[in-house]
Amino acid sequence: MQVSVLMSVYNGEATLRTAMDSILAQTFSDFEFIICDDGSTDSSWDILCGYQKEDDRVRVFQNLQNLGLAASLNSCLALAKGRYIARQDADDISDPERLKKTLLYLQKENAPYAGCGVHVFDDDGIWSRRIFPEQITKHIIARNNPFFHPTMVFKKETLELAGGYRVSPETRRTEDYDLVMRLAGLGVIGKNLQEYLYYVYEPPEAYRRHTLRTRWYEVLVRLHGLRRMAAPLWDYVYLCKPIVMCMIPHSLLKQVKRLQWRKQEEGYTHGSTERNSLHT
Repeated sequence: MQVSVLMSVYNGEATLRTAMDSILAQTFSDFEFIICDDGSTDSSWDILCGYQKEDDRVRVFQNLQNLGLAASLNSCLALAKGRYIARQDADDISDPERLKKTLLYLQKENAPYAGCGVHVFDDDGIWSRRIFPEQITKHIIARNNPFFHPTMVFKKETLELAGGYRVSPETRRTEDYDLVMRLAGLGVIGKNLQEYLYYVYEPPEAYRRHTLRTRWYEVLVRLHGLRRMAAPLWDYVYLCKPIVMCMIPHSLLKQVKRLQWRKQEEGYTHGSTERNSLHT
């Protein structure tokens, strides 16, 4: 078994089929699809069981109560047989070539894990696309998580080295950033494939999920991570970022994000043109 795709779903009946279909339609076929129903109260479990009956690559299990993403992914990881571990969220869509291209990239670069660029959509369609630099440093990680969690594909030993995801109230919304920082503290840093191979569902209400409490928890995750990475003192200024973000009204945050990512993409495109010109 080459790849184990891990997914957790909580009350995802509206989007679950589309997300699962995007994995089952991958051009790369040597994978298993392990899905945890994290205590759903809608028809998610029935949908999962239906898919399991129709496709032997699908393996499902159920938490009797909602345990959160980190705990659910750790349970999926304990069942995984693949050499590589891929993520998928229950309201997102993977490009058909995502697994194939990411695996080839991991093997070519001999990277411990990799992410990719994303298209961002809501009920009105695609409204943005985002990509992080290919080469990642500890300083970049100190500023912000430079990986889109559901796009990530890991060598299994990388996740085992980290002990999986850390289950704690403070990692409830930042389990991915915590993992990236802990791995960086061990000297393990991934890369980003410079292609858009994933579609992230980001409705307006997504910004309301981050409360003052979750932002404070993010401060704690950042603090622990900076210490693990032995970051220089000037990187500690980024501890302020979650609190600043919490002060921006939800109605403005999406517009701020649009401008932020448009500027980043323009800078990336300009940089790519310059880099390409060096080889012509």
